Amino acid sequence: MQRLHAEVGLAQLSKVGEELCGDNVDIVRTPAATIIVMSDGLGSGVKANILATLTTKIATVMLKRGIPLADVVNTIAETLPVCRQRKIAYSTLHIIKIAPNGQATVVEFDCPETFLVRNGKVLKFPTHEKLVSGKTIREGELWLQPQDILVAVTDGVLHAGIGGLLKLGWGWKGVAGQIERECDETSDAEIIGQHLINCCEGYYVGRPGDDSTALVIKMRYPQQLTLFTGPPADAGRDEEYVTRLLAETGKKVVAGGTTAQIVSKISNCPLTVDLTCQDPQIPPIGYIDGIDLVTEGVLTLHAAADRLTMTKNLRSTHKKDGATLLAKLLLAADKIKIFAGLAVNPAHQNPGFPLQMNIKSQVLKKLKAVLEAKGKEVVIEWI
Repeated sequence: MQRLHAEVGLAQLSKVGEELCGDNVDIVRTPAATIIVMSDGLGSGVKANILATLTTKIATVMLKRGIPLADVVNTIAETLPVCRQRKIAYSTLHIIKIAPNGQATVVEFDCPETFLVRNGKVLKFPTHEKLVSGKTIREGELWLQPQDILVAVTDGVLHAGIGGLLKLGWGWKGVAGQIERECDETSDAEIIGQHLINCCEGYYVGRPGDDSTALVIKMRYPQQLTLFTGPPADAGRDEEYVTRLLAETGKKVVAGGTTAQIVSKISNCPLTVDLTCQDPQIPPIGYIDGIDLVTEGVLTLHAAADRLTMTKNLRSTHKKDGATLLAKLLLAADKIKIFAGLAVNPAHQNPGFPLQMNIKSQVLKKLKAVLEAKGKEVVIEWI
């Protein structure tokens, strides 16, 4: 069975007057599963955020260590403090665990029911009630298919507009209707989540009465990208790595003038350069048959890492410079393999060049960290 990838998108809105959202989401990826825990702390602001963060961290750490889900729920249920006045837990708990084969487990405690989008229709994720440590939770399992979408929200989303534009608030059915309009095969998880939160803010008329979070998970086959930057330390191995690059599945990127010349020579495909100036700060791109993108090296990689930290701007821009094109390809990929050459580039030894020119390894480490923060699987092979 081909493995599936769980693409995760998240959008949040803080209560008016608060700088910190009282909801927290923690995402952990292991070879065995993608684990997502969401919690809504009682109240709003710093105190709510601390309670929600405490809940998500306890759950993800236990699940990451392979502790059975039942024991995790039991521990959380026993340790969560209860508000003396309102007789409810100080934070909610929403766990979604998805194995690479598509098996999904959902646990809900004091939170809105999970939305399942399948074949364009919105359904409730099937769960049943269960008593754990004297508390009632909902738990369910389902085999997910490619293009299935799960949406989890905190109650701030369901209550949007209550007493104002919507007498009883947006509600589960209202949110389900919006999700059905937003989801199609081309929509990605982050955009669906952001559109939901934009609608939520609209119903609150720009003054949210509660913290609101929309978490979207879309199932699809994983996208792979291979990046070759810098010649190998041993020039005798050039052909080996070019052959490996060309044999990889998915998108292929070459970053670096010398590297591009090596790929062009060994693959016997001419290298052409587009001197059209798209951005005066970014060197021009090139073209080699069989390679999806050819760019300059360190400066472009550094700029691509910066662009990836501003995802909203990156998605909306129509710029065609090398850094923007590279950042968009990396953003669309799930598994990224980097062949990083250790050959010394004499052109980078000029002390008058920008600092980042002399610290290629740091640029790649920064790029790796940015990508991993977005849930990407990144492997750097120093050659």
